[in-house]
Amino acid sequence: MTSIEPATGVRPAARAARAAGCAFVSLAGWMGLAYAVIQLRGCVGGMECLGDAIGVIFGCLLGAALSMWGLLRLARVRPAWQVALAGPGVFLLLVFGLVGRFFLGVPQLWVIAIMVAYGLGAVLVDPRVSARVRWITLGVLVALLVAGLARF
Repeated sequence: MTSIEPATGVRPAARAARAAGCAFVSLAGWMGLAYAVIQLRGCVGGMECLGDAIGVIFGCLLGAALSMWGLLRLARVRPAWQVALAGPGVFLLLVFGLVGRFFLGVPQLWVIAIMVAYGLGAVLVDPRVSARVRWITLGVLVALLVAGLARF
């Protein structure tokens, strides 16, 4: 029988790094697929391809989020389902609080923000991390969200 508790030999920082690495691999694979689909449709630029491109990219981002559970399991990030659910939630807090304003025109920084979100998600759901650190991290994320929403 397998345990859903985090392995005792893996430190929370290593667990967060593994989660961020899984996010990068998932995003790279799905965004590569998005690029291939856009190229196969014959889009070379311009407004006529914008709707297709946005739809494919958002579809691939959804696919990346859904495939994270399997990648996290392969990377031995336990419990993988909690990190797979926490990552997108943390990302949304970052997007509405900080990332959306500063990184709007730089897609590479969005990838880094997603990686950071999954790393923070791994820390937030790790029971070995003190409750104080988890609450402070969550408080900072919520404060970023409130500050970001106040600026709109």
